[in-house]
Amino acid sequence: MIQLIPVTHPTELNNEFRQIYEETFPPNERREWNKLTELIGNDHFCLNEIYHQEKFVGFISIWNLNEFSFIEHFAIRDTERGKGIGTRIIRQIIARSTTPVILEVEEPLTKTAQKRIEFYERLNFWESDGDYCQPPYAIDKNKVKMLLMSYPNRIQPENFAGIKNRIHDVVYQYHEK
Repeated sequence: MIQLIPVTHPTELNNEFRQIYEETFPPNERREWNKLTELIGNDHFCLNEIYHQEKFVGFISIWNLNEFSFIEHFAIRDTERGKGIGTRIIRQIIARSTTPVILEVEEPLTKTAQKRIEFYERLNFWESDGDYCQPPYAIDKNKVKMLLMSYPNRIQPENFAGIKNRIHDVVYQYHEK
């Protein structure tokens, strides 16, 4: 059985969680640990631990932005990948959501990035056509060229800028200069 358990207080996050977070996402693609823990309790943000057969195997963070849900980070422990856990989690998220689901993926420049895009395409996510960069998480970090993917439909060109701006404003608290 797979369970999503919302984190309600920073003290619930253990060293395993932090290890997966820091090993899975390079520094430019993640918040500093204290900044992540400060988000717990934010009305728009939900950080979920993932358990499979009562064992901690990963996490997923989701922002409820009213008109859509945004998956910021999703990671399954290396030893648990390829067992269908990720597929079942994303299907749960889709089933629970009453709005479209949007996420960022790296450009398909590596085999890992290509496999990640293929994973989401198998779950009926659509790659958008707009130009998108993940804003820097801090002054000393760089922005990262990414793609937006969406479910159940492709982001329409006339909606792309509004969606991008909403993600940048709420998730990253970033405004173009």
